[in-house]
Amino acid sequence: MTKLTGKLEFISFWDPIKLETENGIVDLREAYFQVFNSLNGKKCSMAGKMNALKISADETSDRVMKFEKNDEKDTILMLLEIPEPGWGMSNLGAYVPDILQRLNAMQVIVEYDGESISVEHDETEKVFEIKYTGSGNSCKVSDDKVKEICKPGQSDACIFLSVGPNGFECQKFDTPMARVLLDRYSNKTMRASRIGNCKIVGRIEE
Repeated sequence: MTKLTGKLEFISFWDPIKLETENGIVDLREAYFQVFNSLNGKKCSMAGKMNALKISADETSDRVMKFEKNDEKDTILMLLEIPEPGWGMSNLGAYVPDILQRLNAMQVIVEYDGESISVEHDETEKVFEIKYTGSGNSCKVSDDKVKEICKPGQSDACIFLSVGPNGFECQKFDTPMARVLLDRYSNKTMRASRIGNCKIVGRIEE
């Protein structure tokens, strides 16, 4: 079992997934592609929590790994699907990027071998904790914390901060919005320069 600990930077699966360890930067795509290729065609299961996700071989599962990576067409297919005559699937192409977006800029622990791969927040790292607000996936940031944590107008402002009718909000955990902001950050088309390491821990119902 290989164990890596470091700070994560995730843009997409078409960009290096950087894990900054004490021994240098590792591209986590290599680990994911290696494991998924090893599991291809095998029964697998997925176990997730709010800030953790594990995919592993599992003979009791009703789902099989389907992994196809085509460099010429620049396509990646990652599924756990129920074989015929059954029907159904879990799209790892959505689940894996989603957890990596949640863990962005945080200290994470990655463990993998030929049978499994997992990623989770390193609980020894203390970060600002935030909650979904209302029925959506935006997170309200209180006025007394926004300057300290998000730093609007400063050189290291967080890319996920937005402001609107509901005041200041964090968009890190709103997957479609986060992808747009990460793309802009990657292409340097925004003034904000920092991927915040805040952690989602629940929901506030209004």
